Amino acid sequence: MRAMVLRGRQLAVETVETPRPGPGQVLARVRACGICGSDLHAAKYLDDMIEAARRSGSAEWDAAAAEAGIIMGHEFVAEVVEAGPGAEAWAPGTRVTSIPVLVDPSSPTGMAAIGYSARYPGAYGEYVLMSAPLLLRVPDTLPDTVAATTEPCAVGLHAVREARMQPGETALVMGAGPIGLMTLLWLKHEGVQHVAVSELSPERRALAGRLGADLVIDPRETHVLEAIQAATGRQAPPVVFECIGVPGTLQQAMDLVERMGRVIVVGVCMQEDRILPLVGINKQLTLKFVLGYTPAEYAEALQALGTGAIDTSPMITRTVTLEELPAAFEALADPRDCKVVLVPGPA
Repeated sequence: MRAMVLRGRQLAVETVETPRPGPGQVLARVRACGICGSDLHAAKYLDDMIEAARRSGSAEWDAAAAEAGIIMGHEFVAEVVEAGPGAEAWAPGTRVTSIPVLVDPSSPTGMAAIGYSARYPGAYGEYVLMSAPLLLRVPDTLPDTVAATTEPCAVGLHAVREARMQPGETALVMGAGPIGLMTLLWLKHEGVQHVAVSELSPERRALAGRLGADLVIDPRETHVLEAIQAATGRQAPPVVFECIGVPGTLQQAMDLVERMGRVIVVGVCMQEDRILPLVGINKQLTLKFVLGYTPAEYAEALQALGTGAIDTSPMITRTVTLEELPAAFEALADPRDCKVVLVPGPA
């Protein structure tokens, strides 16, 4: 099969061996796969991600894996083409998605990541292996490109749930990239009456407005707290979602949040950062770092997309083919793009 392979910092479309489904697995043809910010980070900071994984106790990443080559891609919808032993209930032609892991008894955790392992290919290729017990059927009315946003949609849902929003609370979302916008969608879905979004890109600010932001701020032109006070009557928001992930934005979130407030750290900063702990102490802040989602949240995100309760389609700015995928990684430095989705086409 054809797939995009990452070795070190090099991305190339190559012909690789098509995987075969083992017990409890299905082989599925990739119909669509979103480009994730984590994949962009991996293409630029693979060594740093391996070191961070080691320090975090994860066994998925290692230097050997980087040298062997990794097929990334974990925001996918696929069509079953072959079922392994014990997975025959999933008929060929069924559109499915799942959390991006495989059941793997040989792994210390019993699971292996799809898209961040040299042993199992991700969905930046024509085919992907999936574990039958984790499969979710994609609603017939849901387009492939929208179904491929289930994974980041679940990330936004998890961030909002971890914030434990209380009645009457307002929120500030820093950054209107895909995860910031997913967070916005879920905040409004959960009934938060006023959500402000701070974003530098005019295209993404416009998109935040379309997706329901009550206040959209260009922090270069407008004082964020003054704008929030004018709109809500509050001196500062009680909850700030940091969805940017560059050095300095965590401290900005601590400065912007209300005393006794909560900073939910969703953005992934790939460099060392500095904060002023005394600000957090004086304001008695809570910093909550969040990762991923639960299987139940993933299923809830898919259901919300299927019913139209959450609509991510305005975020999808374009699709690319497999051959165009390496160039798309370079182009995503342009903030005019939001969500770019790979559509490999017929295998």
